[in-house]
Amino acid sequence: MPRIPFLAAAAALALLAFAPPARAQGDEQAIVKAVIKLFDGMRARDTALMRSLFVPDARMVGIATRNGPPKVQFMDPRVWIGSVGRGTGPGADERIFDPVVQVDDNIAQVWTYYELWVGTRLNHCGYDAFFLVKLADDWKIAQVADSRRTNCPPRS
Repeated sequence: MPRIPFLAAAAALALLAFAPPARAQGDEQAIVKAVIKLFDGMRARDTALMRSLFVPDARMVGIATRNGPPKVQFMDPRVWIGSVGRGTGPGADERIFDPVVQVDDNIAQVWTYYELWVGTRLNHCGYDAFFLVKLADDWKIAQVADSRRTNCPPRS
């Protein structure tokens, strides 16, 4: 076999071997879309939509740094969703920025900066860390952790 075609074939095989799976790009879009749909549901107080995005027994973990040392708070998403549905007055608007997605097969994580606005007031900010799993053809949220700070220069 001539040397040039052999080297070209070897290089092409090496690129294919180390290339991410073709479905990763589509999965990344679907994963971010699931997160955005959660916040769309929150803004609209659409609790059915919000519930549909979580797996059963999902959990939320918050790290609050207001007024003293950090506190870890665990919550069942159903409790949070219920409070969103019962809310009155201006709704909460969580805005995310520059999400970073990592995917392997049927698990994924999203790391993103966020701001939580209530009406025209920036309430708090921090980072969201989502852990998602793919069930059938849908990405569902299994866990959300977030940090919460009040000293936030707005990005929006």
